[in-house]
This record gives sequence, C-alpha cells and structure tokens, in this order.
Amino acid sequence: MIRTGIVIVSYNTCDLLRDCLRSVFAQTDRQKEGGFRVVVVDNGSEDGSAQMVRREFPETLCVEAEENLGFGRANNLGVERLEALYGRAEYLFFLNPDTVLLNDAVGILAGFLDRRPEAAVAGGNLYGADGVSPAQSFSPVHGLGWELTGLMPEGFKRLVWPAGTWFNYGTEPRRVGYVSGADLMVRREALDGKPAFDPDFFMYYEDMELCVRLRRDGWGVWSVPQARIVHLAGQSCAVSKRKFRMLSEAKYIYYGKVRGRFYARAVYALTQAGYRCHERLGRLTRNAAKSGRYGEWAAANRSAWRHFTEGI
Repeated sequence: MIRTGIVIVSYNTCDLLRDCLRSVFAQTDRQKEGGFRVVVVDNGSEDGSAQMVRREFPETLCVEAEENLGFGRANNLGVERLEALYGRAEYLFFLNPDTVLLNDAVGILAGFLDRRPEAAVAGGNLYGADGVSPAQSFSPVHGLGWELTGLMPEGFKRLVWPAGTWFNYGTEPRRVGYVSGADLMVRREALDGKPAFDPDFFMYYEDMELCVRLRRDGWGVWSVPQARIVHLAGQSCAVSKRKFRMLSEAKYIYYGKVRGRFYARAVYALTQAGYRCHERLGRLTRNAAKSGRYGEWAAANRSAWRHFTEGI
C-alpha cells in the first residue's frame, strides 16, 4: 500500500508537464510513511511527452493510451495501472500538467485528510503564473442560478459571486461545493471500489460530478489554503469552438445525471435564450464582435444539446 498516488493526464503538454513533474519531486516529502508514486497517462500526444517522461523522470510510471481517452477515463486508467504495480493508495491526487507546486501541497492535503476522517476531497489554493494572483480553486455546485448569473454583465457577476466564492482568502480550511480537478485529492476509501470519474464525461464537469456524488454519500469537500499551486489555466487545452461545445455538452451530461433530464433542458433553454439575446443586442448596438461571438456560442450550444439528446 502506498500513501499517495499522484495521477497526471497529459495531451501535447511536454514542456508544461516537465515543469509540473519537477515541482512534484522537488516539493513533495518523500520521507512520509508509505511515500508517493507518480503516474503520467499520455493521451496520444505527438510532442514527445511520453519519451520525455521516461528519459527525465525514470521513477515515474508512464502509461501511453492508444487514443485520447479524455480526462476522466485517462485518470481512471492511471489509477488502475498505478495500483496494479504498487498496491492500493490511501489517497489519490489528480493533478493537471499545467500546474506547478509551490510547496508540499501533496503532504499538506494528505495531512488534512488524515485529521478529518469525514472529508473525502481536498484541494489547495490555485494561483496564476506569477504565483500570487488568485485563480479559481473551487466554486458552489452549479445550478440554474449559476447559469443565469453567467449570462449577466461582469459587474453583476462579481456582486453575486464575489472572489471568496472561488478562492480561499482565509487561513483556515472550509467546506466548498466542489474542488477544481486541477488539484483534487480524494480519499480512496470514499470511492467504495468504484472509478473516481464517471466515464460518460470526456472532459469538463467530471470533477464536479465526483464531488456531488461523494457529498450525497455523506462525505465532505474542502478547500485547504495552505496548499499552494500555480495553475496556468487553459494551457493544457487551448480555447476553441470545439472546446466550448465540449464544455456545453459536458454541462448537460452533468445536469442530466445529478438533476435529471428536465432540469438539463431548462438549463439549455435558459442559456440558449441568453446567447441569442446577447447576439441581438450586439447587432442593435453595431457591436459585430459581440454579435459574432454570441452567435457562435449559440450555434455550439445547440449542437452540444443535440449531441447530448442523441446519446440519451
């Protein structure tokens, strides 16, 4: 049995992955009982990521997937291969390749879970590239209110969801809705022998679904600000129309699973109406950029909804 299994899924992020692994081995205390092991699952990269891992980090288990499995399935594969080789882990730490540990975040999060047996999930504070600027580390569980707020002007969003709802500015751990999958540690026991992530998700929302599932089983989800991690958000998956559609489809899968199909339909109707309103407003104000952007989002959202309903 090992204390902590660290799982990193990478897709064409060779340089970022190198920095991430360097920080893991530099910052993590190897002397703790049971130690830690690292597995990298390469999701069909074409930039030499797997070769780099084997060459520069020989102590890391490198698993090459035959295809891009997506985030959740690749993480599940990493856990399976890691535990087949080293035995069951007490804790699993899912870490994005575009992160850099600023301290012994692994030990801090594991230590917190040691002290709080009712907690299943813990995540640290995420920061921007400068290591100082706060980045989204957690949030409330999403629902219609969240989606409606997302359609509002930025000033209104900041009023309804101030910075404290997504970053822990305090010094004490606190319960949260869900923790970002960029740095999510979970108690192995809480998974009850099941895979951590639902394989129906290709990418996005699988971290929220996991946290909601565990909360419904009576476990706690916590933000632990002492663990500090840089997250170069989005650099492991560049922004594109395809990404927006994937995000939208994952959203409907999530709502369908945790709230039901009719709730998912209500979310679609709300967001689609919001995108179309913004598109028309852009036309009325002769703001071609805004009109074009929201028109593209509406088209991608409609496509995502159709794909979701076809899969039901």
